[in-house]
Amino acid sequence: MKKLWLALFALAAWPLMAGAAGPHWKPEITGPWRTLFRPTIAGNFINDHCVFKDPKGDWHLVGITSLKHPMIGNTEFWFAHGVTPALLSPMRELPALFKGWPDKKLKWAPHAVWDGSTLHLFAGPGPIRHFTSQDGSDFKYVDIAVKNNYPFLRDTMVFRLASGEWIMYATDLVKGVDSVSAWRSKDLYQWSPAGVVFSAVRPAPVFAPVPSSSCESPFVVQRDDGYYLFMTLTVTDDKTYMRSPVFFSTDPLNFGRYAAGGKGETAKLVTILETHAPELIQDGEQWYITNAGWPGHPRPAGCPDGQACIAELTWKPMIP
Repeated sequence: MKKLWLALFALAAWPLMAGAAGPHWKPEITGPWRTLFRPTIAGNFINDHCVFKDPKGDWHLVGITSLKHPMIGNTEFWFAHGVTPALLSPMRELPALFKGWPDKKLKWAPHAVWDGSTLHLFAGPGPIRHFTSQDGSDFKYVDIAVKNNYPFLRDTMVFRLASGEWIMYATDLVKGVDSVSAWRSKDLYQWSPAGVVFSAVRPAPVFAPVPSSSCESPFVVQRDDGYYLFMTLTVTDDKTYMRSPVFFSTDPLNFGRYAAGGKGETAKLVTILETHAPELIQDGEQWYITNAGWPGHPRPAGCPDGQACIAELTWKPMIP
């Protein structure tokens, strides 16, 4: 009798527990897309990028560019830099950042985060470089923040937990599986591995066994119910280039395994947004999302080729 009562109690409570563990919000692009930045001096397009506000209140965009055709990303050696006093106003171009400095290697996918009065910018690929700035324009090189065995480690995103600990996410390839890995830090200078936090396997669009990773541009947002991982899961074809799924978890270090509904899936897919390499921006109560990418690849309506564009994003309650 006791076992029967416990079973009935568990059955009655299951919907509540499942609802509590699931996402309460669904992000939607409520548009329209508007031009944010397209360089003309440092390059002729913007791909992966970051957006941040400086101490004067101006908004900056720093992103991948090139004066040549990207050719699978092997011509991108510095970053374009734009600034605007108002987030929805097109940016004016500033001099290119990190041209030939601190090295002449490829420079991909910057991410910047403020810690008090210091801006920390991280960029790959391969060893993740660390730069700092006090004003968002003049930077100094600190050191290599993260090293691992994957030469295309890239697309870093740094997120601060309520505890004060920092988490760095990055596109990774682990034991032949397309993945997002994470590192922990208490000060943004010293980092320790936190392991794989997300992986994708077929029938999801993955590169493996090719030595790349389709888990691009990870970006984590915390809401009242948990954490939302935005990313572009693409093999750079026209079908997947603008598909950015959003996953939910109550644990920022475990977003599960995605198999597009196939065997072994544990990830909780919330929605799929039509954008590439999105950056999430919060300005007061309003949220925004960006789109960028290589020239000649798919774009959302209203976002011209080669430009970084911005649109309003709304968090809509999910009906249980």
